[in-house]
Amino acid sequence: MGPEDVSILFNAYSACRARLYGLGCTARVLRDFSEVIPALEKCGKDVTPFFQTRFFDFNGHNGFCHVAFADDEPVSFYCSQLFDTGAMQYLDYHRVQLSRIYGPEYPIDESWVCPPMKEIQGKVIYSGDALNVSGHGSARLSLERLALIARMNLYLGLATWQDANACVGLARADRVRKSLGDIYGAFHRYPYATRWLNPPEDRKQDDMFLFNWPSDVLYLAKIDAHETAPSSAG
Repeated sequence: MGPEDVSILFNAYSACRARLYGLGCTARVLRDFSEVIPALEKCGKDVTPFFQTRFFDFNGHNGFCHVAFADDEPVSFYCSQLFDTGAMQYLDYHRVQLSRIYGPEYPIDESWVCPPMKEIQGKVIYSGDALNVSGHGSARLSLERLALIARMNLYLGLATWQDANACVGLARADRVRKSLGDIYGAFHRYPYATRWLNPPEDRKQDDMFLFNWPSDVLYLAKIDAHETAPSSAG
């Protein structure tokens, strides 16, 4: 990724932030997950294991969370962190993560393969724990606000970790069917990310695997930057 690509990402980031301000919100980037987790929980979110400090070591450089504020109250969250699968395919890396988090009493069916997980390897940006706090704006405005900070996460993530090979996430199928795949900025969506032999209470069989290649994120950034660029007409 070259300087021009990074410039596009930051231009798009600024454009999204300006639109967020237009909705009456400010934004902060939190990098201390000992602060992020209580804030999410206070707003009623059960934080997934993928952003729990008991499973992952956050050091201020390998993760962040965008928080939108209205009148000094947190109203939307979206988090990202960097994984490095090394020589492993993301499929195998993800299976190791699930095994470590949930233990042997919740095995997965290792004969089941979500195809794009085999194509992804190396540094991966994982995003999740999206939340819109109820009671702050209409449904339309709330989704617009969440879409903006989701894209800000994509742009800042790729600008920060420029050698990342993919941006990924998991989402429940019913939420993706309600257009949240678009809200999260996911170009690619595959059903049945994992097939459980005994699913834990917080997982479902129809979780979807959402992902973008860096080229997808740059394409989205060009759209956001272009939509707010001054017109040369007239």
